[in-house]
Amino acid sequence: MPNSPVEQRNPHLGNPVRPWLKLRFLDAYDATIEVALLADTGCPFALILGQDLLDKLERMPGNIRHSNTGFLYGAWVRLVMPEFGFDHDVLAYGNQDVASGVASDHPSFQGLVGLPLLRLGEYGGNANEFWFRR
Repeated sequence: MPNSPVEQRNPHLGNPVRPWLKLRFLDAYDATIEVALLADTGCPFALILGQDLLDKLERMPGNIRHSNTGFLYGAWVRLVMPEFGFDHDVLAYGNQDVASGVASDHPSFQGLVGLPLLRLGEYGGNANEFWFRR
């Protein structure tokens, strides 16, 4: 019997309503941290998080990039979601202005997940919900 696809479906949140995903990371001490991130298919970075959150998750420093929102401070973080087959170090960026902007749409959003990470699976949505699957 083939494996059934693993899927995460989330109702849109916020004002205006936004698609989002819940992702799980390990911090520097291997403690699990789950975060709600706005899904942004127009973002060329895998993850942009609040700087405080990135500091907690950092495993190794990354580079600094300049964007239209200012400087993005890079760090490698560990994304661990075995149900999707993910146990990877991912280059994430920290920017408090981005985190504050998405939190203004909904207070549970702590950053955004961009196209490079979304392309690791299938994603889509409709007027009511956003889904991601293996």
